[in-house]
Amino acid sequence: MKFNKAIIWLLALSFLTSSLLLGGIQVTKAAVIDSIPNTTRDFKEYDNSFLSVTGFASLGVHDRSKFTGTSYYRKVKTEREFLQAILDAKSGNVKVIEVARDINLGWKELNLSSEEAKKYNFVTKYRDPMNGFTNPTLASSGVSQLSISDVDGLTIFSKQGQTIRHVELKLQRSTNDIVIRNLNFDGMWQWDDTGNHKEVGWTFIKVNGANNVWIDHCKFSIAADGLIDLENGASNVTISWSEFGLQASENPALDSDIYKSIMYMEEKYTANALSSDSVYHKMRSAGATKEQIMAYAAYHSKVHLNGSGDKDYVNYVSSSGDVIKDGNQRIRLTLAYNRYTNIGQRVPMIRQGTGHMYNCYLDNSTHDDVLENVSAIADYGTDTLSRALNARNGASIAADTCVFHDINEPITGAEIQGLDTKNMDEQWAELFQSAYNRNLIVNSHITNKYGTYTGSSWDNNGENLFNKGFTWHNKSTIGNWAWSSHIVGSENMSKTNPPTEPFTFEYKYDEKLPYTYYVLPLNSVVSTLKQFAGADKVEMDPEYWLKTYYSSETDLIEE
Repeated sequence: MKFNKAIIWLLALSFLTSSLLLGGIQVTKAAVIDSIPNTTRDFKEYDNSFLSVTGFASLGVHDRSKFTGTSYYRKVKTEREFLQAILDAKSGNVKVIEVARDINLGWKELNLSSEEAKKYNFVTKYRDPMNGFTNPTLASSGVSQLSISDVDGLTIFSKQGQTIRHVELKLQRSTNDIVIRNLNFDGMWQWDDTGNHKEVGWTFIKVNGANNVWIDHCKFSIAADGLIDLENGASNVTISWSEFGLQASENPALDSDIYKSIMYMEEKYTANALSSDSVYHKMRSAGATKEQIMAYAAYHSKVHLNGSGDKDYVNYVSSSGDVIKDGNQRIRLTLAYNRYTNIGQRVPMIRQGTGHMYNCYLDNSTHDDVLENVSAIADYGTDTLSRALNARNGASIAADTCVFHDINEPITGAEIQGLDTKNMDEQWAELFQSAYNRNLIVNSHITNKYGTYTGSSWDNNGENLFNKGFTWHNKSTIGNWAWSSHIVGSENMSKTNPPTEPFTFEYKYDEKLPYTYYVLPLNSVVSTLKQFAGADKVEMDPEYWLKTYYSSETDLIEE
């Protein structure tokens, strides 16, 4: 099987337009549609213009290069300097934070005095895992949650891809126009010996209602819960040129979370201190080595949650009539030029809102190899999901010119929500039962254990490899694209007192995407993203990291 997979991938890269039969696995192309309806795009090879802000964030983030050399520009080298810069940003006195060295913001590492804790009250202790720590590093560092609120216009960046560890950044509703560029995020993972990924909610970034957010050229390893999530009506968010996840390796770095946590579990196993319910105990007892488990651990289950609950179906209106814009229908997310390695699901998952992907590369091959070659891990490991797009509750997600390698279910969920209610409370399953969910993939390529295919998810009346994990209702969404939906009468509904009758939906078939975008040719996606996606992949002077627009001729380094 491993031999066949390698040949299929080689053929896929070389002959994206071919039709052939290899070992009983069909390789075809039968495209019906090669672009997303109601969009404007331009194909071109990579140049410096691709560094410009793209997608929904382009509607509301701003260039801050004018602050270079002013008092509004703060260069930080320590954790407390970073906290002070965040505090000063709330008063409008800081517009740029350059992170000049790695900073560790774990709660125990900060060790704030009582006065400091009061002064920097926006950083708090994140609760400990319900089953205790399995990562000695995190046990000693602790984990923090840092809320950024009441800030209008802020860029946080590093020149050389510095690392921020042991903290969740939470961008609150009162925050607008936030740019985060060229940073590594790490140190938020430990081995979950239940295999459920529910023991703690550590996430690198939560966009908790903030508007106009651009996260660009960053790297995110793996975390206990999400990587970047959008909640409470976050809108106009773009995540671009970023790298998510880790390659499977039996020899991870000795200071990595995986190595530290697995060695801790190995000590417990050797001392016969693990229960028979322990996933680690089961794998080791069945013959897996600790090195093989390290390779297996390089996997992230839940990547991009968008819409924290079905209950957020409308904005909240207070008793005094104030409107809190926290409804899921507000979500607008762009994922552009991102690279995902060994991920499980939610790329993205969206409730009610709108998602747009282009030039993304998802590759689960090294995790897949572990599952195929180590039976003890395949038998007892729970990290087996391999999914991407998941539109729910009337959401729309469209992906353009993407590459899926060993992603078994590029589209998951159901065409109508009533066919996918397993994880919904009965009340919301009833209310959303008639919502049509729209997922569309165009001009893209997939290679996995089922075969290889290039084209669109609408091809062959929806019967193709993109829809392997999708449940159709009546296929009425094929050929009928709508960028968003609307619950009829929702303007008069109350979040705290929802109706009892199922929602009726309107779909905005004439709505156009509010921006144009550049797309790399399909055969350039993998090589270009390997070279440029992630932190410390592009060399620019600090002033240029503060810009939002670049031409193909822009010089990134001052002579």
